[in-house]
Amino acid sequence: MAEYIDRDAFLTKERAWYCENCDMRKNSKGKLVYEIGETPCRACDIGTILDAVEDYPAADVVERRTGKWVKISSAGIYKCNQCGKTVITADIEAYKFCHECGAKMSGGNEDV
Repeated sequence: MAEYIDRDAFLTKERAWYCENCDMRKNSKGKLVYEIGETPCRACDIGTILDAVEDYPAADVVERRTGKWVKISSAGIYKCNQCGKTVITADIEAYKFCHECGAKMSGGNEDV
């Protein structure tokens, strides 16, 4: 299964790791190049890599909700704690997702 990252968080962390202490990235006033809006230096390959990450197309990802089935009657009626959709079943473990809102039922189940 594919994994996705936050591009801005990655770029910020990597620029801090590789660039903030590099003397090649400071101008004559001692300011970092990115702080004053100048183009990045090319003293190492990290600038090229970060540019490639910045320009790479974003994946079309939808954040998935997680929820749990809440038992609302002894007759085997459960509801999704995210949207309230009810299901009637003797085997709630078979319902891995809510068919109404798409929540992944990984939060466990609970009795009311």
